Amino acid sequence: MNLEDPLAYFVLMAVVFGVAALPPFARLDEPAGAAGRVSSIDGLRGFLALGVFVFHMVLMRRYLVEGVWESPQAHFYAVIGPVGVSVFFMLTGFLFWTRLLRTRGQPGWTRLYIGRLFRIGPMYLIVVVAMLLIVFSRSGFTLREPAGVVAAQALQWLALGLIDTQPDVNGEVARHVVAGVTWTLWYEWVFYGSLLAWAAVARWRWHLVAVLLALLLCLAAKRFGQVDALGFGALFTIGMAVASWRHARPVTRLPEPVWSATAWLCLAAACAAPGTGYSSAAGLLLGGFFFAICSGATLFGLLRARAAQRLGTISYSLYLMQGLVLTVVLSIGPVARFALSSPLAWWVVGTASAVLLVLAAAAGYSWVERPGIALGRRVVERGWRLQPSNATAASSDTP
Repeated sequence: MNLEDPLAYFVLMAVVFGVAALPPFARLDEPAGAAGRVSSIDGLRGFLALGVFVFHMVLMRRYLVEGVWESPQAHFYAVIGPVGVSVFFMLTGFLFWTRLLRTRGQPGWTRLYIGRLFRIGPMYLIVVVAMLLIVFSRSGFTLREPAGVVAAQALQWLALGLIDTQPDVNGEVARHVVAGVTWTLWYEWVFYGSLLAWAAVARWRWHLVAVLLALLLCLAAKRFGQVDALGFGALFTIGMAVASWRHARPVTRLPEPVWSATAWLCLAAACAAPGTGYSSAAGLLLGGFFFAICSGATLFGLLRARAAQRLGTISYSLYLMQGLVLTVVLSIGPVARFALSSPLAWWVVGTASAVLLVLAAAAGYSWVERPGIALGRRVVERGWRLQPSNATAASSDTP
């Protein structure tokens, strides 16, 4: 068996999908028609997070064998991670811009930002503290660098992604423990901050034109100015453009099978596009895929399946905890030796790790995320309400 045979990915996903369909996961089910929820988008999140997991799983074997932390060599596995992140950014842009459009730029800023803090923060801190414990255990809980330096390194990690760094800690490469996934949170926070400037645009009649101009500027800066960060900005803006279009034309005239076929074609074309998966061409094709999803595509019912909805519910924990699970599993000597003995063994261990990740993420959502969200709402309701909000909370958009 070839390590980077695409068939292995589909087998892993089928196993995880089957596990998530089991009755014990019913506690993750959301009430039908819950406010602010879009079933096709909810069902998409889990697949995106698991795609990033598989990307890192294949990457990690190369790292253990060759000592190189780089994208997988096979194009299929090299792009599924970037594709997942790209669509997550679009999803964030879509949900929050929709919220601003519906409230004409007055979403209730205190509620929005406190909600984000309590949505992102608790699970993030749990994961980073676990990462720090692993890092310090590797050094025998002995300081290898000055205490002040180590404290500064740890504090950068504990800043909820508001600082765009992933420093080594006490001489250990900390980012590998979490598979480096926290880098996306800085871009999320920048986008949330930019909403203050976008609020005025949300009241314009020609908001779609403004968003498309911003998209063109981002793509031009990426292409001609080599400003990669604005390439990620373009992904948020694509989601915003879809939101503007859907806000102006909420009625879908094409049948669901047509939208699903369109979505599959755009996704296949984006994955086949040359480059790392973050190219402008791939981004625009993924924009077509995302537009089809928001217009009613369910990928022929796949995204509405109960298992898909459950995986979407726990997608943020799936995303954050993937590196921890792989690190812990591969720290077990006999398991690591078996995993590295052959490509088939690696996929067996990887699939078992994916199942463990789902279990851990379900626990993380139930015991950390859900209580954190509820706490954030109570904080707002008990006196931090600096301005009224006439908008229902946006559906959770972070992976």
